[in-house]
Amino acid sequence: MRRKDFIKLGGILASGIPQLSSVKANPVSRTYADNKPVDFLHDGLNLAPKEYSALLMKMADEGKIKADYYSNTGVVEEMENKFAKLLGKESAVFMPTGTLANHIAVRKLANSNRKVIVQEQSHLYNDSGDCAQTLSGLNLIPLGKQHVEFNLSEVEEIIAATKKGRVETRVGVISIETPVRRQFDRMVSDDNLKSICSYAKLNGIKTHIDGARIFVQSVHTNITPALYGAMSDTIYTSVWKCFNAASGAVLAGSKEFTSNLFHERRMFGGGLPAAWPFAAIALHFADTFTEEYKAAWLKAEKLFSYLQKEERLKIIKFENGSHIVRLTIKDTNLSKFKEALMKNNIELSNPDEQGFLLKINPSLNRTSPENIAELFKQALKVSG
Repeated sequence: MRRKDFIKLGGILASGIPQLSSVKANPVSRTYADNKPVDFLHDGLNLAPKEYSALLMKMADEGKIKADYYSNTGVVEEMENKFAKLLGKESAVFMPTGTLANHIAVRKLANSNRKVIVQEQSHLYNDSGDCAQTLSGLNLIPLGKQHVEFNLSEVEEIIAATKKGRVETRVGVISIETPVRRQFDRMVSDDNLKSICSYAKLNGIKTHIDGARIFVQSVHTNITPALYGAMSDTIYTSVWKCFNAASGAVLAGSKEFTSNLFHERRMFGGGLPAAWPFAAIALHFADTFTEEYKAAWLKAEKLFSYLQKEERLKIIKFENGSHIVRLTIKDTNLSKFKEALMKNNIELSNPDEQGFLLKINPSLNRTSPENIAELFKQALKVSG
């Protein structure tokens, strides 16, 4: 990528990236600047336009960005190869969004068997505008209503029912999201995931894992993303949630599955003329997120212990949870509490009636848990 080409794109790129305080993409071992926020809102660092552009400029100057052509070749291909390996698959294809990644995965896997089992709480079922049903004629069958997961017996019941119909139909795909965003990023149990995927393989049913945050889950389960990928036919992960790209996703599977998949990507309007600004950043952070998140979680555990020494504060962890916890606060004006922390570069979500949801991410590596705890205590004093 030539420097002048990058500069031409700079204004357009910056306008498309969410505005937030700038963050330096330093490894865990280095000290973050004191004026950088600790962010309890996002999965990654949520780079600001200036920071994002500066990192791209640096990479371009170092010759690390090879331009792609309609999301093929160049740094996009490098990023695809990297994530295919990380996810334990032969091949991978860049997708501009996770919605498209999930849709194309179940569409291609289903082939002529149009029934697809999904979690009732999944992104594919709830948050994709019925794309699989409307655009691909798939019949999504939701299981596990209001729960993180469904179990094998529910799957067997559906399989049996489809065989007994007057017109026999077959389930073509089982899609499993983990962690589940609508359930506070709680994780599907590993035993259940293995049993369902094994059953599907024995019965000629394809499987897809919506692993938008699978790299977070891996830290909590000590199971690598590659091992999760090995359980299923395809797996998708987001490259903007944890890997700080402005947008994008990776859909990984066998070479047979991904061969010429870019045609379907383009059919749905996903063949971006230039995807290098997304792919380059994701590739830059691909090898560091896991260690950064591990370090952040260790600091978070210390922070939780410090906070719970205050009688009015309590940390609640979710069953089979990952990086989200609940902070409950007694006898406090929650809005003033949030405002007090904001003045000290601590960013929280909007409160509910119980308190706040805290999402742990690598921004916690910018300062010590002792310092964060002290700022929470100060906010408690001025907001009581």
